[in-house]
Amino acid sequence: MFHMKHCGPLWYANSIIGFLGRQRQMTIKLVAFDMDGTFLNDENTYNHQRFAELLPKLRARKIHVVAASGSQYQRLQTQFQEFQDHMDFVSQNGAVVHSNGQPLKVTAMPADAVAATLDVIQQKFTADEIAEHIVVGFKSAYVDQRISQGAYDLTHRYYGHLQRVADLPTVTPTRLNDQITSIGITFQPHVDFTHVMTTLRHSLPAELASQTSGYNTELISESSVNKAAGLRQLQDKYQIADDEIMTFGDNENDLSMLQLTPYGYAVENATPTVKAQVGHFTQTNNDEGVLNVLSTLV
Repeated sequence: MFHMKHCGPLWYANSIIGFLGRQRQMTIKLVAFDMDGTFLNDENTYNHQRFAELLPKLRARKIHVVAASGSQYQRLQTQFQEFQDHMDFVSQNGAVVHSNGQPLKVTAMPADAVAATLDVIQQKFTADEIAEHIVVGFKSAYVDQRISQGAYDLTHRYYGHLQRVADLPTVTPTRLNDQITSIGITFQPHVDFTHVMTTLRHSLPAELASQTSGYNTELISESSVNKAAGLRQLQDKYQIADDEIMTFGDNENDLSMLQLTPYGYAVENATPTVKAQVGHFTQTNNDEGVLNVLSTLV
């Protein structure tokens, strides 16, 4: 088990040896990692050269590699531009799954639930409580045309395909000509996040659920949507068992896939809630914790 609270060079070497010993009793056929706060460092990037060396070695061992993110597929395409032909993608917290460059599963929100959720956001929270409000579809993500350029640029960091639309609180799937798969709301830093999160969750239509993805952000989607459900689509396609999967994450929206397998890893910078519910740990996102563990597989 990788637990970095006792990390030192000798300890880390012994941990690797212990891990390799356990590896002889297990077969990993799929690895899946969250992006922000897990695979990506705080500069919104990763060690491309190291990943370029690891990916073909993992694939040579018939290990499927999956990026599993709360953000959109188009962003993942950009981040893995040179690698995407050799990877699969679970995006929007599992609402959209791509394999071999083609959509494998899209779970859209019902139109009436979209309208009800937008009404909840308008009625339950004031403008000074909300930092960002976004509607995410299969084709694109959407923000209100009145959004400031600074807020637009920050949102664009997580949603590469982003459009301004008139009167965001009244949009519908028909008006956008898109399948709406999630609605995101980010609260201002001064807000009591636990309080507003609880209010939001209690006010949503019964068929929807909300997950925290970090940075005071709640992502709302159809209640069956989570990263584990997204991975199930790939498991079925490749005939992979739960104990043949290794996953990595840092926040609440990663818990479903971290608990899907005996080999769920929290990075050291993960939230305390997540760390309390997993059995394996690795270094922080800034110390390439995911790549460190994946390197032991090859």
